[in-house]
Amino acid sequence: MSVHPRVAQIQWFRFSPAAIFISVLASWIFIPTLHADGAVVPSQYPNSQNQKLVLSVTIGYDQHWLSLADIETLPIYDIEMTHPEGISGRFTGVWLNDLIEQQGISADQRIRLIALDNYTVFLEGEERARTRYFLTTRLDGEPIALDQLGPLTLIAPDNLAAVRAGTMPLTRWIWSIKELRKQ
Repeated sequence: MSVHPRVAQIQWFRFSPAAIFISVLASWIFIPTLHADGAVVPSQYPNSQNQKLVLSVTIGYDQHWLSLADIETLPIYDIEMTHPEGISGRFTGVWLNDLIEQQGISADQRIRLIALDNYTVFLEGEERARTRYFLTTRLDGEPIALDQLGPLTLIAPDNLAAVRAGTMPLTRWIWSIKELRKQ
């Protein structure tokens, strides 16, 4: 029984040294970028000029809105990762504590983050001192769409590996954030 030449060619490639070399090389290049374990670096992007209002900030009786441009007046950073919910790419954003300080909330204050579906996360000042939280504003340079966990997402880059491994809960990684409140 003879094998079609195309099948023989595919079988040759599957087991050839060149195929093995290519697969090893691809794993060195692509896997670390898709599964970076929290390497946050200064952003390659300029600060946003997008004036769309995305975050309500409530401090006592004062409520005001911030746009992406307002949030990104702070230094912005990038992290290449796959979010535990499956969204993958270069996330851009600011450190949560920097934003809180910019809004006049002291480091020891308790805050509340509320998502579009009203899911809520409370973060004590002590917890924010132990864990650096990163507020993402963009994915691959663009505002984060609602179907990609936008408009704002909170991640903890230092905990990424533990969350993926299931040794740490995903409960603090709130997405589709609409409001920040000082409690």
